Amino acid sequence: MVYNVVTNVMVMNEVKRCRYFKMNLGLAATVDKGVKRDYNDKDKFAYNYSNTYKTFIYAQGNVGDIKFYIDHYIKDPVMAVYFSDNFEEFLFDIDFNQIKEKGIDGFLGYILKEVDTQYEERLRENTLKKAEPKKSGNPDLVLQNPGAVTYEDLKAYLEIERSQRYKNNNQL
Repeated sequence: MVYNVVTNVMVMNEVKRCRYFKMNLGLAATVDKGVKRDYNDKDKFAYNYSNTYKTFIYAQGNVGDIKFYIDHYIKDPVMAVYFSDNFEEFLFDIDFNQIKEKGIDGFLGYILKEVDTQYEERLRENTLKKAEPKKSGNPDLVLQNPGAVTYEDLKAYLEIERSQRYKNNNQL
């Protein structure tokens, strides 16, 4: 799996001390499209990030399959790790004391292990949510209290209306 990490300059300076870090400044953030400049869509992650957060990120390098980017608008010592192609975001507060104790290599390993653990928990929660029975709506609320109607209530009401129309059309 590909990991993309976005952080600020201060944290990136710590990451650059990793012995496996390879400098790779990536692609240009914008390209000339005739009349105007537009986001460069060759780097899919940077393009999605720019469209989502309305800011540019700049590639700094990589450690194996982990790509590192800088967002100059991030002021706090945090690290946002994006896992897989569906833009799963995991936020981590950076503890510089832990980096000093374990070293940057150990700290990055810790972060990756946490991402895997949290991702598995999210998948487990999503499967539990899918297994829960869906709420059935109350079609009477549409006529009794229209201000308190939920989507499920409206759906149940329309289903009853459709079935009544079908019965009326078949009786003729």
